[in-house]
Amino acid sequence: MSQITPMMRQYLEIKADYPDAVLFFRLGDFYEMFLDDAVKASRILDITLTSRNKNSDGADVPLCGIPYHSAGPYITKLIEAGEKVAICEQVEDPKSAKGIVRREVVKVITPGLVVDGSSLSPKDNNYLLSIHNDDGNRWGLSYLDLSTGEFRLTELDSLDAVVAEIACVGPREILLPSFFRDNGKMKELARATAGLVVTHVEDWVYDHEYCRRLLAGHFAGASPSSLGCDGLVSGLYAVGAVLHYLQETQKGKAAHVTSIKAYTNAEHLLLDEATRRNLELTATLAEGKRKGSLLGLMDRTTTAMGGRKIKQWINYPLVTIRGITDRQDAVEALLQDAGSRAEITALLNGVYDLERLNGRISLASAGAKDLVAMKESLARIPAIKEMLATFSSNLLAGLNEGLNPLPELIELIERGIVENPPFVLREGGIIADGYNAELDELRAISREGKGFIARLEAQEKKRTGISSLKIRYNKVFGYYIEVTRTNLDSIPADYIRKQTLANAERYITPELKEYEDKVLGAEDRIRDLEFSLFQEIRELRPVMGTSSPVPPIVWQRWTCLYPWQSWPMRTTTADQRWMTIPTWPSLMGGTRS
Repeated sequence: MSQITPMMRQYLEIKADYPDAVLFFRLGDFYEMFLDDAVKASRILDITLTSRNKNSDGADVPLCGIPYHSAGPYITKLIEAGEKVAICEQVEDPKSAKGIVRREVVKVITPGLVVDGSSLSPKDNNYLLSIHNDDGNRWGLSYLDLSTGEFRLTELDSLDAVVAEIACVGPREILLPSFFRDNGKMKELARATAGLVVTHVEDWVYDHEYCRRLLAGHFAGASPSSLGCDGLVSGLYAVGAVLHYLQETQKGKAAHVTSIKAYTNAEHLLLDEATRRNLELTATLAEGKRKGSLLGLMDRTTTAMGGRKIKQWINYPLVTIRGITDRQDAVEALLQDAGSRAEITALLNGVYDLERLNGRISLASAGAKDLVAMKESLARIPAIKEMLATFSSNLLAGLNEGLNPLPELIELIERGIVENPPFVLREGGIIADGYNAELDELRAISREGKGFIARLEAQEKKRTGISSLKIRYNKVFGYYIEVTRTNLDSIPADYIRKQTLANAERYITPELKEYEDKVLGAEDRIRDLEFSLFQEIRELRPVMGTSSPVPPIVWQRWTCLYPWQSWPMRTTTADQRWMTIPTWPSLMGGTRS
């Protein structure tokens, strides 16, 4: 260890904390990977593997790298290959660093915690599922889609039911207690988890008091009973594992995950894994494709949210008379009014995936285009509400009541973000003119530098009466006013001598010095200020220098276009079959004409 460089020592110390992830180690404009990570990544990403200085035993150190500003596609490939990626950034300014720049892992991306749209199927949820069993009869299951904020919890009474639920949920990653390895439970679950990324959580996490604290910490002091989790002991452990894993990987709070819904298997028709597969509910038996399945036939949704919802409805058939009749009434109302249905469909065609937009905004991974997409989607809600108000069915009335167009949010984005912003935040050109006075001034300086100098030169000639006065710039001395020696008697008192030449003197004034300070750093300051203003808009913090105050709202308060997650589930003892669900025209996303 003593013979390796300080940088490699830092890399190895950080890597030791993330042994199961590919470490993207930021060096300048690149993410570098070393040793085994480099060998693995070069093979998966099909990039060149090279080597750097030999290590202490004389062997080459494998190395590969990618540009940090285009890391997205590479991360996607690694995640699709079942790998985890730890993003290690420089967390201090290299200019002010003493010795090696401090670096920290700021986020770990895992298959079950992906939020980037390019890595997700629009009409499929991306679930992280947690399982717990304490040698009793109850199995706790909890699953989270971080990209949408959907968080659910249940308890089951048999391993067969657990296997069926895994098949139904279709998670990308599963969390299991480490002690499952020792008591044979891992072997029992091996078939159900085959092909999935399995992460083992340390045993100490499954402590009742710790899990309660995690729950209270995430949900603003709420107790298990207030969240509907009272009495679900094994389920609480499963939830605790998810929240612990979230805390460890995201390095912050996922504020858009605002609720958790507990459900029981009595609320839906139970179908085992073989039955689901043979009925080809969401995938064909032969090829495992959506096309040709019941879902492929019924899914005519125009929004990603509607596509995910109809898949969820097919996977969880209702057994409650009230829920079934509410859907039937809504379908009937829409079928009888083809004109309104077509208008709603046209409006929904312009609605982006609000759930996932909200998730990316909350997790600080959203770009300016995401905010514009949010604005354009919210702008359609008033017209959608107007159309829904013409229907009397319970389901459509409930949708209408739950919609909130958030005009203050639309106005803020409209005022703050340009209509067609660039993809990369650090490029600048994101914030609209007129939003921030300092930014407008810096842009004017950057655009009109020559004009400012010409105007100042004319002003100084008039003030001093020196017609030969010139304002110039060089890299050594910056901006200066040059006056020939024959005119030194006309120099104003506020001129400050900067340099003496054979035939002239060079001066600077407070106004010119202030301009110099601004213009020399204008471009860098513009980029930094735009980035800061964008973050303020994204977080809806008070923005200094704006033309009007920001309304006191938070992203998490906007109401989803389809507020199904908050609907109370009704139970009944009636023996209703799943076939009673109507072949409905995709209420959640409209129909294609």
